[in-house]
Amino acid sequence: MQKIPLQLARPDMVLAKPVARDNGMVLVAAGTKLTESLISKLGNMGVEEVAVQGDALGMGDGCGAEALAKKQERLEHLFRNFKEDKYMQRVKGLVADYYARKCALAAAQAAQGGGE
Repeated sequence: MQKIPLQLARPDMVLAKPVARDNGMVLVAAGTKLTESLISKLGNMGVEEVAVQGDALGMGDGCGAEALAKKQERLEHLFRNFKEDKYMQRVKGLVADYYARKCALAAAQAAQGGGE
């Protein structure tokens, strides 16, 4: 399970937890497969994040140079409308740094495990 911002949610992701309002009213049940329409409706209702099944951001095994480049390309796409916003560019940089560190850690753990 991974909690992600609604902006990163994609069709065919499956909710791991129900989406509920602050008063506890369930909007969407756990186990529901997301669609473009549902993601849009949740955004219109002010939902900011959802918990989805699996490793939604793909930080599992794909940490090679090619996978890291794809993640960077995706970040460029997601932040394309914020080129002049220094705060959003800072957020983009932090996420890119997170990806790089996560991959470096995975590589170090793999090397450590492979040497034993």
